Amino acid sequence: MSAPFTDAQGLLFGQMDAKAREVVERRFGVRLDSDQSSERHQAAWDVYQNASVKVIKAITGGGRIDDPAGYAATIARNSCRDYWRIHNPGWADLKGRLSRFFRKQPSYMLWETDAQTGWICGPAHWKDKAMAEGNRVSALVEQPRRIRSNALPKVEMMEQLDATGWDRLLQGFFEYLDGPIRLDDMVSIAGVLFGVKGSREMAFDELAPGEDGRPWDPAAPSRPPDVALAIREQLVRLWNELRSMPKRWVIPFLLNPPVMKGAQGRKPRGEALDDGPDRGEIAVFTSNGIATVAEMEDLIGLTEAQYGTLWTELKVVARGGPPLDALPDSHLKFAVIWNLLPLDDVVVAKMMGLESGQKVINLRMVAKNHLCKALVDTGIPEKRGKGH
Repeated sequence: MSAPFTDAQGLLFGQMDAKAREVVERRFGVRLDSDQSSERHQAAWDVYQNASVKVIKAITGGGRIDDPAGYAATIARNSCRDYWRIHNPGWADLKGRLSRFFRKQPSYMLWETDAQTGWICGPAHWKDKAMAEGNRVSALVEQPRRIRSNALPKVEMMEQLDATGWDRLLQGFFEYLDGPIRLDDMVSIAGVLFGVKGSREMAFDELAPGEDGRPWDPAAPSRPPDVALAIREQLVRLWNELRSMPKRWVIPFLLNPPVMKGAQGRKPRGEALDDGPDRGEIAVFTSNGIATVAEMEDLIGLTEAQYGTLWTELKVVARGGPPLDALPDSHLKFAVIWNLLPLDDVVVAKMMGLESGQKVINLRMVAKNHLCKALVDTGIPEKRGKGH
């Protein structure tokens, strides 16, 4: 395993981590040290913690870092893009459609250059033409309907647009742009036109030159106030009861919580660190403002020995994570584990010093029964509103 941080590495981490945090805060439009715990705020925390882990890996990897702030900013920007790519599958689907179109249509093409990252797209005879100006790209992302009206599609769903319709639309875009652009930017322009979620976020590098982000898309319609209040009251009761329970019950319940029944199910265990695995129901507390990740960490209260067991059993380093002794504090250690939740019962058993995974299942059942009884005794708010 790697040696702990030297003084110089500690100073470097402080500088790079601060820059990564600044970038994430600007991208998500939040302050991480604020008291709020909205879904947006929690997402920003997740991205920031992932970026911090990557910064540590960069520092301990032995490579030369000539521009610490720039390096950290790049890590943070890529972490933000990875988050949006995972949480906006419609954008990725649209990128696939456009990529196939550009490759199959002889009048268009995709190519790469040393000056740009990713694929460049445009009419085939534009390969040597200068890239479109950034302000024109930004203008189209903000309002794609500014092109000539007869180039706009007559259908509202991109699935209904045939090759002729795509050709007419792209001609309109490129006439306005007067130069080729990155494929990702074209996907975002078309995505905004067709209402694909996350399209503006995926283009934020060009939309805010010199800055590090822009606000999110408007939030999805919220629940009726009475329903939201009833759910929040129940979650507060549940959280308060969890805080009073023995850790032997809390740890099995939170590290591998009961999963909501339904079609969504759970993503398989064993994903890479940055793949955003489903955390069962534990994130319901953070996304509803009941508790922060730091409060979750404090309630679970993992010891150094338990972290050591988890690092070994989960093969954190082999899966791309940092060595345990390279992490300067418990918050970053818990951030790594948070991204790997839920944990297998056998792993939890070894961490708790129990004989088998069945022991963990039994303890979780005790915790679940206790919580159910407590909620019944204190009174569960009646569900209000259709579909809730």
